[in-house]
Order: sequence, then C-alpha cells, then structure tokens
Amino acid sequence: MGILTIPNILSLSRLIFLPLILLFLSKNLRSLSLTFIFLSWLTDAFDGYLARKLNQTSDLGKILDHLVDKIWVGTILVTLVITKNLDFKIVTAIIIRDLLITAGFIFLMKKKNIISKSSILGKMTGFLFALLILATLLNRPKELLIITYLTWIFIVLSFLDYFIYFLKVNGNQKNQ
Repeated sequence: MGILTIPNILSLSRLIFLPLILLFLSKNLRSLSLTFIFLSWLTDAFDGYLARKLNQTSDLGKILDHLVDKIWVGTILVTLVITKNLDFKIVTAIIIRDLLITAGFIFLMKKKNIISKSSILGKMTGFLFALLILATLLNRPKELLIITYLTWIFIVLSFLDYFIYFLKVNGNQKNQ
C-alpha cells in the first residue's frame, strides 16, 4: 500500500485548508471560516472510516491523522486568541496537553514499537475543542463559558487517562 491513500490525502487536506481558514479568520470572514472548518471536520470524520472500509489502515495514517489534528486545532485556537480574544489560558492548557500526549505517543512508538490511538475521553475532549471553536466564532458568550469549564475538566480527565495508559503500556512492556 502506498503513502498516498485516500485516507492519508483526507488527513493532509486539513493542512491544505488550514491557511485558508487562518486567512478567513484574520479577515473576520466568519461564514468562509466556518465553511472550511466544517469541511476539515468532515475529512477528519471520514479518513478513519474510509481507511477501515477500503482496508487502507496504516501506521503512517494513524500518526498523520493524530499530528494533523494537533497542528490544526492548536493553530486555529491560537488564531482565535489573537482575533477573537479566546481565553489564552485554556488554549495554553490545550496545547500543553496535546504536546505531552504527542510526546508520550512518540516515546511509545520509538521505544516500544506501539502505535497508540485516541481514547474515548480523548475523542470527547476533541469534540469539546470543536465546540469551543464554534462558540467563539458564533460569539456565544454563555455557551462559551459552559464549554470552557467542561473543556478544563476534560483536559485534565483525558490527560490522566492517557497518562495511566502510558504507565500501563510502559510497565507491561518492561515486565515481558
């Protein structure tokens, strides 16, 4: 199987959409921003599905999807801090969480030859990141406040979930 599979192309398309989204955000073109954000979310939803359906799952695809998601979310959230006054503290917490989780995944991949996947708590946290982006773009202060509190809770819970997974996998590998 080659590198340029349909799922991998869908993952990479999020990086192609990203400069357009950033441009539209900087120009305060909310409708265009939301359109390309939605298209990006569709590619994210379908890349994994198509990888399984077309029997095109690969370690590269799993890594690519994970890294593209982190780059995409972090870049858009930083842009929203600058353009829409999204709370810097929550965005910093999200980026630190993502960097630590990514570092753990890289460690497991290099040292233990394990390609990890997202946990349910991780997926729920990612969904809250999407809601945070939407509430910010749609200028919904009440919803943004609630989503921000929930996001704080899920940042901690999902990080602890990944940390416990890391300890278990690292411990199991040492005992074998």
